[in-house]
Amino acid sequence: MLRSLFTGLSALTLAQTAAAGIVVSSYSMMDGAPLHGAYYDNLYNGNHGPDGWLSGGTGDLTDGVTSASVVAGYGAWAPYVMWDGQSPVILFDLGESYRLSRITSYFKYYAQAAVYMPGAMSLRFSSDGLHFGSSQLRTLSAAERLPGADNSDGVFELLNGSQAAGRYVELSLHNGPEQRWLALGEVVFEGSPGGPVQGVPEPGSAALALLALLGLGLQRRRA
Repeated sequence: MLRSLFTGLSALTLAQTAAAGIVVSSYSMMDGAPLHGAYYDNLYNGNHGPDGWLSGGTGDLTDGVTSASVVAGYGAWAPYVMWDGQSPVILFDLGESYRLSRITSYFKYYAQAAVYMPGAMSLRFSSDGLHFGSSQLRTLSAAERLPGADNSDGVFELLNGSQAAGRYVELSLHNGPEQRWLALGEVVFEGSPGGPVQGVPEPGSAALALLALLGLGLQRRRA
């Protein structure tokens, strides 16, 4: 009953939806604060572990809602997942391998309610969900961590212009110096299906390299 109520509130507070991105198959993480009104993942349709661990489903972070006004109070936070003093790690399963061109995260800022921007975020990518590449760190500047007045949105690109590939994306949120609430509303992935592109010499480069080797061999024979 409680989840149904806050789902309804989520629909009422919807203000902006994300552009179409990759449809996420599932994500796993520690749920938001379960004892504080609508601060947990209200829409999560997967497994809810007894310790608060979510797995095998999707919810608030992939429902297309990127922004909602929260001035109405506790229930208005339903579109966001919130953690107090924690640095959660979220593992997204995209269903197949993608070459990712953009990853965008959407947060809510409300200093009066002790809701701040993260200090940094990091990404890791994997093809099997077990073996991950090196971490890509995105540190937020002082200006980014103050996006405006209370009820402002913090929207951050995470790939920094680079590209990455994989089926699984691990997103770590690093709490800022305040060590208080983080409110994440959505994570949007953009890219095209496919795995990492292996480095293959261009035909012209390969031909030049072969000619150079032949020339070196002829010089040795003459010597």
